[in-house]
Amino acid sequence: MKKALERKAETSLTVILIAALLSLTGCAGKLSKSEPETDTVLLPAVEYHPGELNRETLYELIVAEIAGQRKEFDLSLDYYLHQARLTGDPEIAKRATYIAQYLQRENPLLEASKLWQQAEPENPEPYLISASLLLRKGDFTAALPLLRKALHHSDRQTLMIISAQADKFSPEETDAYIQLLEEHAGNEKDATLLTTLGILYGLQGNSEKALQRFDAAIAEDPDHLEAILQKAELLRAQGSFRKAIKVLAPQMEADQPDQHVFTLYVQLLFQSKQTKKAVKQALLLVETFPEEPQLTFYTALLLLENEQVQQSRNIMQDLLQRYPDNTTPHYYLGLIEQHDGNAEQAIGHFLKVKDSNNILQAYRRVATLLDHPDNRARLQNILQDARNSIPEIDIPLYVMEAEWLNLHDFKDAALSMLDEALQLHPDNANLLYTRAMTLDPQDIGLIEKDLRQVLELEPDNSMALNALGYTLTLYTNRFDEAFDLINRALELSPNDPAILDSMGWILLKQGKASEAVNFLQQAYDLFPDPEVSAHLIQAYHAAGSQQLALELLKQEQLKHPDNEFLMEAATSINAPLD
Repeated sequence: MKKALERKAETSLTVILIAALLSLTGCAGKLSKSEPETDTVLLPAVEYHPGELNRETLYELIVAEIAGQRKEFDLSLDYYLHQARLTGDPEIAKRATYIAQYLQRENPLLEASKLWQQAEPENPEPYLISASLLLRKGDFTAALPLLRKALHHSDRQTLMIISAQADKFSPEETDAYIQLLEEHAGNEKDATLLTTLGILYGLQGNSEKALQRFDAAIAEDPDHLEAILQKAELLRAQGSFRKAIKVLAPQMEADQPDQHVFTLYVQLLFQSKQTKKAVKQALLLVETFPEEPQLTFYTALLLLENEQVQQSRNIMQDLLQRYPDNTTPHYYLGLIEQHDGNAEQAIGHFLKVKDSNNILQAYRRVATLLDHPDNRARLQNILQDARNSIPEIDIPLYVMEAEWLNLHDFKDAALSMLDEALQLHPDNANLLYTRAMTLDPQDIGLIEKDLRQVLELEPDNSMALNALGYTLTLYTNRFDEAFDLINRALELSPNDPAILDSMGWILLKQGKASEAVNFLQQAYDLFPDPEVSAHLIQAYHAAGSQQLALELLKQEQLKHPDNEFLMEAATSINAPLD
């Protein structure tokens, strides 16, 4: 009798909820008069039994659906997830999983998919969903047992997930995933599975097994593009360009080969020095995919890289006609004209570049092409116009102009322009650093002031630390302070040859010649500049290696005759000037 009353109460509640739902959707008519009052009925406590619905479940699911219709998806998710926990029902857990997946809520998604796994342990889908999320989060170890369960059901999406994330595995994880897939490969020969194994073996460095798995995949499915591409790429990495071409050749017989296969085929032809055929196929590639501007542009760059200048020029010009708003081809056409010695045509192209990736480099090219003092007014007008029209890059343009002016002995003009720029941008570290490097050495106070301000703005600026330390080494006796600054710079950039050179020089100034040689040798090995070699020569001599000093001096003088740093080094060690 009690169960019957409970079912009756639940049925009554269902009717009330449905009526309420109809009222919310505008389908129920309005009551014309008040209903008589009824006594409150106390319902028994709800009990949850797997596979059975109850009044609370029904109520929350209806509310969740109404919330979903109103696009209140977070509320809908809360109700579905709550009921998935209580009921253990696979359909409810599935619904909660899909909503969390749609909302991209990581923690609810993991919980809902886990509840779905518990409710429906033989369904591979919830395992895949959890594993996919864990893989995206980089938790490859936690994903492994879930993928093992999903893979047991032969779901190819599992293999796609593993392939996509394989390059992020640790060596131990790679080994574990190989073991997982090899276990499965013993039961089922599948091209996707074999290809995934090949990728993992390749990442492991086992090229022989990788090729075996790619070959097996192609034997299972001769048109499996991923296996074909992976095998060709592996052969290319080994330098076997012609073998890689043979792998792709059957696919090239199609009426319209796959774009990736075609592109790799052209690359391999160039790499195997089959230039004439490569050019022909490159032009055919552009013709085959005329509505792919990125591919067309890449092909033009490939031709340019392989010194097929005229063909590259033609394609770039065609791209400009078809896509005039894309100014990137102007940069490469400028390079072509510069290479051919056509300075004015090159400048014309460079000044038309507007894309952010190349615009500063384009102006640097213009400055290089106008590398003569007589071009000062023209270059300054160009850069001023650029600053007015593209104010977001005005700071690097100021720096560019200052460096050009200083290089051509217009130091006062460079400093005046930097003063003007710093009035607009008083706390810009780049401008301050450039001004410090432009000032005359006798202005040590001003140099130090600017570099100190840079370090206030950027305490870990290794360039500024090194510049200040080296300046103090050259023009003051504050060697301990200079050492501390250079040491901090070296901690930040331990392989920078300029900082290694500074450390060697300050150690030499402090009388630590043997230690100085160590740093200066590293600097010279990385950057055999005459100034660095001059320092190393003096350190050798001070450390008692006079013969090494003389041999290096002679060697460097042959390469850099009349170099002022080498002449100073020769004088310092009392060597004859050559």
